Order: sequence, then C-alpha cells, then structure tokens
Amino acid sequence: MDSFLRPPLDFTVSREDWCRYDLSDDSILKIKLIATKIRKKNADYNIDIQNIIVVLSNERGQPDSKAYTPPELQQSITHDVRYTTITQDWNEYVVDDGANIKVQPMVTKVSKTSKFDLYGDPIYLVNVQGNVVVEKPKPLSQ
Repeated sequence: MDSFLRPPLDFTVSREDWCRYDLSDDSILKIKLIATKIRKKNADYNIDIQNIIVVLSNERGQPDSKAYTPPELQQSITHDVRYTTITQDWNEYVVDDGANIKVQPMVTKVSKTSKFDLYGDPIYLVNVQGNVVVEKPKPLSQ
C-alpha cells in the first residue's frame, strides 16, 4: 500500500510572490503557485499546489456569466500568444521538520480564446507546470 500514513506537515511561508509575463497582445500574465499541503513518506515530500492565474488586459468584450468547461474553452482557442518573462521567482516554504521547499511556475503555453468572463475580460488558457526543489533538513549531529 502506497499511502501517506502521517497527516500533512505544517509549514510557514518564507516568500510567496507573483511571477509576471509580458504577452505579445500587450496583456500581462500573473501566476502564483501556492503550496496548500505538504506530506512526507519516508524521505520523500509530496506537495499539493494550487495555481492562481490572472491576465491583466485592456481588451474588453461582451460580459458572459457562463462557466465554460475545459473542452469548450479548448474549442474556442483563437491563437497561441507569445510571452516573455518579466519576473519568475521562487516561492519558499519552511516545513516544521526543517525542510525548505521552493516552488516556481514554468509556463509552457499561453492560448487566447474567443470567450469573455463575467466582467468582459478575455479568457486565456495557460499551461503551467510547477518546478519544485526540496532542501531536506540537515541531520542532527550526535
């Protein structure tokens, strides 16, 4: 059985900031990966991460209150958007067992859809992966 027997570890936030990307359509993409739970089994850590993605755009469309499904958004992609990195820092967490965990987003693709949200802001699809580095606690000397 490959389950985590212990409850999640507690942790504190050392650093948690937005990463920013300049989109080729003059919008700004902001991404924050937030650690929500950290579990440990033997010497390995499992980190649950939530993605927060925001696009700041001057473009406005017809406000639409519909909650689109992922397939509907995929079908409404008009084009991929080029991007350049403005800031891409690491978020850092200190686990109560002494480990230091760093999380950084890695954007792989940004696509613009023909859809607009409740406020008339354009809806983008962003593929992002989390890059995670774990600095394990130093063993106590005897």
